[in-house]
Parts: sequence; structure tokens; C-alpha cells
Amino acid sequence: MELGNFLKGKQVLEIFAGNGYLSGCLAERGIAVKATTIFSGHDSHRGGLYHPVTERKASLAVIEFGEAADVLLMCWPTTTWDALLAVQLWGPSKDIVFIGEITNYAKGHLGGCATDEFFDAITVLRKFDSYQGNMLEAAIVCRLSSRGTHPDPIL
Repeated sequence: MELGNFLKGKQVLEIFAGNGYLSGCLAERGIAVKATTIFSGHDSHRGGLYHPVTERKASLAVIEFGEAADVLLMCWPTTTWDALLAVQLWGPSKDIVFIGEITNYAKGHLGGCATDEFFDAITVLRKFDSYQGNMLEAAIVCRLSSRGTHPDPIL
């Protein structure tokens, strides 16, 4: 598992974790994961949790748990300003793993996960080649770019 190998030995904070399925899979492979979500009706938490999930808005999870984490994990986040704010609060010095639909202006694709401003604010460092999604999806490692840093994060 390419993602598991990348995360091995790191402390992971997952935001937008939904029912904790991905966190549960990673924890089974020995990866330390703190999963958080807002428990909205669309994230399937009513079907049961696969891993302990703490109810927190993404930006508040970064404020509360981010210092203890090495990697911020976002798997299919909702298209809200909170994804951008969470990444701004996370800062430019630590990795972010993003999985989901990605905006790619060169191909004329607008992603359905996070806002266009979110994608404008990050720099992609690498792509997980083993991820098999549709033509709009990808699994990437990125960081907040200098374009995305601002003295007053979006609130």
C-alpha cells in the first residue's frame, strides 16, 4: 500500500474522516491516526464507525490536534471554505495528503472536493501512482504554497 508506506512512522491527523474507514484501514497497518469529522448526514457515520472519530470542524481539529501530527490527511473533503482554512492553519512546512477530485485547469476539470481557492493555494509534491480513481480523482502529497499563505487566514 503506497499510502501506508508513505505514512509509516508518522503521526496522522485526518480531517473530513466521515465514518473513519480510511483511518481504520491505516490503523490496522500500524499507522497512528487521529480521525475527525463534523458528523454531517452525508458522511455515512450512521452506518457505524470503523475507527474512533472525534467530532470537530476541520479548522478546529488542526488547531487542537495539529501540533502533535506530522501529516494532515484529507480524503474526499466537502467543498467548504473550512478545507482551505484548515490548510492555512496547518502551514507550509508539513505534508498534506489529499485524496479526491482535483481541480485541473489545464484539462478543464473542476474538482468536486474542496474549493478552487484550495487548489490554488497548494503545491503538489508527488502523486500516488497506485491510486485508481476516475479521470478527476487523484491521491497526492502537497503543501501550502506561498500563494496560499496569508497573514489573516480565511475565517
